[in-house]
Amino acid sequence: MQYLLGDNIDICIATIDDLDKILDFQKGIIDRMPHKEFFTPLTNQEFITPIEGKDNVYLLYYEEEMMGLAVATCDIPDVLAEYDLPDANYMLIDSIMISEPYRGSKLQQQLLDYLYNRAYILDMDYIVATIHPDNIYSLNSFYNKGYEFLHVSQLHGGPRCVLVKQVIAKE
Repeated sequence: MQYLLGDNIDICIATIDDLDKILDFQKGIIDRMPHKEFFTPLTNQEFITPIEGKDNVYLLYYEEEMMGLAVATCDIPDVLAEYDLPDANYMLIDSIMISEPYRGSKLQQQLLDYLYNRAYILDMDYIVATIHPDNIYSLNSFYNKGYEFLHVSQLHGGPRCVLVKQVIAKE
């Protein structure tokens, strides 16, 4: 089956009332991961900050089942200071999670397109993300969407590739 955002996959903006559901979803994803080093769990606050900010936690539903989420945070220069980035206005893709039965459906790439459009609307200069160097599937998804490798940094408890994509300015 093909899964398409806006067609058979609904994307909803999370509210603070969704926090317990989000944390349970994250736990379920991590519990089933064969390579737990690929992902550092987000804390309650790392979900709350974007929910209370620019509505940047997005929940994916297939029918009534939550099957994915994305967290994109803006206005966090203190967090991004350790990323060794040029001075600019960044949206951080803090997390993308897709439950196992839906992986391989290009949902991560669809979410990257969706987040790019959000960054454009929010007038961001760049989008930045970090990915474990051995997470080939995620790296390929980001490269396929035009993200560029900057460097490897020790972030989130281990090595992470820092990837960026420029958000093309409105004309």
